[in-house]
Amino acid sequence: MSSSKVKGVFCLEGDWENDLKSRTSVGPVLELLERSSSTKVPFIRRDVGTLTEFDYYVGKWTQRKYDRYPVLYLGFHGSPGRLHVGYGGPEKGSVDLSRLESLLAGRCKRRIIHFGSCGTLDIHGNRIRSFLGRTGALAVCGYKSQVDWMLSAAFEIILFYELQYNALSRQGMERVKQAVRDQIPRLRKQLCFRMVIAG
Repeated sequence: MSSSKVKGVFCLEGDWENDLKSRTSVGPVLELLERSSSTKVPFIRRDVGTLTEFDYYVGKWTQRKYDRYPVLYLGFHGSPGRLHVGYGGPEKGSVDLSRLESLLAGRCKRRIIHFGSCGTLDIHGNRIRSFLGRTGALAVCGYKSQVDWMLSAAFEIILFYELQYNALSRQGMERVKQAVRDQIPRLRKQLCFRMVIAG
């Protein structure tokens, strides 16, 4: 691949259903990327059901030993500016951008945060730019509306694939953004996908 190195994915995933027998998970998406002959993207995935677990694993991601996993994939239910940790909505545990910002302050150089959650990025662009500035993240991306689970899974395969072929730089992220626009414009529009790159 043309990028300097493989960019692993560090995934934190909540319950998608109230029934614990449900096997719905983004795990197979990550396994496909890992097993692909062209990408072989390594990943770490952890189940998160409480705010304590969320804080713990986000802290782990920022440690130097996980530099090989610069993409943080937050797979939860969501709403504007928030992730819902634990099934059942905000009352079961909510992480807003301010809390995540505090956990990540100054610790995200050359890292990307993907909100794999409904509506989390349906907020003002200035708030996202403030988040980028405080955390030092290279880019954040995600959805501005409710999304179909299967469609978002298909979309994310393309997104993470494109990340592999572009450098962890502003120019590289602009190329990823353009590739998504060119390759899957209808799906991008349907999912209300948004990517904001640090200035």
